[in-house]
Amino acid sequence: MLQKKNTRKLLTKSMSRFIETIRLEEGVTSNLGYHEERMNRSVAEVLQVNLKFDLENTLSSLSLPRKGIYKIRLVYDTEIRSMEVTPYNKRKVRQLKIVYDNAISYGFKFENRGELENLFSQREDCDDIIIIKNYQVTDASYANLIFLKDNRWFTPKTFLLNGTTRKRLLERKIIIEEKITINDLQRYEKVKLINDMLQVDGHEIDVSQIVG
Repeated sequence: MLQKKNTRKLLTKSMSRFIETIRLEEGVTSNLGYHEERMNRSVAEVLQVNLKFDLENTLSSLSLPRKGIYKIRLVYDTEIRSMEVTPYNKRKVRQLKIVYDNAISYGFKFENRGELENLFSQREDCDDIIIIKNYQVTDASYANLIFLKDNRWFTPKTFLLNGTTRKRLLERKIIIEEKITINDLQRYEKVKLINDMLQVDGHEIDVSQIVG
């Protein structure tokens, strides 16, 4: 019985695929070191394989556009399975819907986003969501969150996915990590969604546009 359980566990791991999204602006990619670190960690911890991805070398095989902003989407497991480069069209986010899920887990950037997509479908007339887990603020459907208070930006300690932009901004002390519960939201003035495509200079949303 134990052998069958272990076999199923290994099979599940072998079928896991991840995605990585990289910003390409005017022919220049951003933060490749942070992306490589996450990719290496994902494969090591989930698939138990030690690899060292070399994105600069990988992307050099592509004919990348030199003008405009593009999204590079990689699908990978123990190797890169596909690469896609598409023009980036920024989606306008004006309102955020609070949704609840006390069991959700998305510590790795899996290609399968079923749980997140299910929560996103609950947004009603809003543009995106704020996911609450055990009363704690976590993330939006595809981005980390930062909140403005007293001219400083704060990000929840209880994130789902530690995004590359979030990590970089914390290291540079541009944002501050703190505990944020659903009852704390009224203490803040603005909220932003951040990821590698949005960066930190994105659209600010007034907290009054967070719908319960």
